[in-house]
Amino acid sequence: MNKELLLVVDFGAHNNQQVAKIARQSKVYCEVKPDNQDLEKLNPKAVIVVGDDEVDADLSKVKSLNVPVLEKGNLKSVEEIESFIKVCGFTCDWTVDAFIEDAVKQIRETVGDKKVLCALSGGVDSSVCAALVYKAIGNQLTCMFVNHGLMRKGEPELIDQIFGRQFGMPLITINAVDRFLEKLDGIDEPERKRKIIGEEFIRVFEEESRKLGKMDFLVQGTIYPDIIESVSNKGVVKSHHNVGGLPEDIDFQLLEPVKWLFKDEVRAVGEALGLPHEQVWRQPFPGPGLGVRVVGAITRDKLEFVRESDAILREEIAKAGLDQSIWQYFTVCPGCEYFAS
Repeated sequence: MNKELLLVVDFGAHNNQQVAKIARQSKVYCEVKPDNQDLEKLNPKAVIVVGDDEVDADLSKVKSLNVPVLEKGNLKSVEEIESFIKVCGFTCDWTVDAFIEDAVKQIRETVGDKKVLCALSGGVDSSVCAALVYKAIGNQLTCMFVNHGLMRKGEPELIDQIFGRQFGMPLITINAVDRFLEKLDGIDEPERKRKIIGEEFIRVFEEESRKLGKMDFLVQGTIYPDIIESVSNKGVVKSHHNVGGLPEDIDFQLLEPVKWLFKDEVRAVGEALGLPHEQVWRQPFPGPGLGVRVVGAITRDKLEFVRESDAILREEIAKAGLDQSIWQYFTVCPGCEYFAS
């Protein structure tokens, strides 16, 4: 698919993702780049410049592209963006089916006859990645689910039901609960937890994949906000488990098939691929799982407390019919005296 690109050049706007989403809802492929990037090599059809106030910056690099430019500072009007897209003559062919067709082709070309291991967490992103890669290369893909003991109630069983039974994918489940909890023993700082969990995931995959023979690629559920928010014109905003937590000496090449999609687009792709509605619309859940919803050092009692309370909350939200209207809801376990022992 030869995508026409609408480029959003970001001079520090807080709503840069919103602008890109509006464009994509109009079936136009759009990327967000900081103003300090090399823009010319991207070959955009048109550019929108955004900033938190009226843009007052050197736009010579943008204007040198010789394409239509919309300079709007903190852009709020949907109609303005849609009108700009129409004036620029975009084909408006950025659709779910077109993405799947293009992604399948790219995965096949990238992988060839090599083997792929999917880091299946059970979340929306990794689930859609698994379904997409499986559509592309079939049994060249092996899915591996590592039960680190930080999942929500019932999720390990659901993973087996969907991917092992419904789709019939090659699925290996590793019980690594004790291993992860030993590594996390006494660790109370959230970012250290993230790093430990991310690295341990990779080490488990490496060890287990050796039992399978040579595995060349590792599928990872990076999505576009992970990339946008990890690097901006102001530097690193925050590290993500899919971007900032991987060790440098991994034995795999990374395969990130949905890294240019926003979450709503990932969900749409998942439904088009036949994943269950309840799985596709599962609320966002961090890669480190309940490990970052326990305040302070992690213990088995704290994990059980937050797991059960989370299940109760989710059940009540669903009973009230609010499970899709509320973006995210969860419980946490505070570092209170009750759990000190």
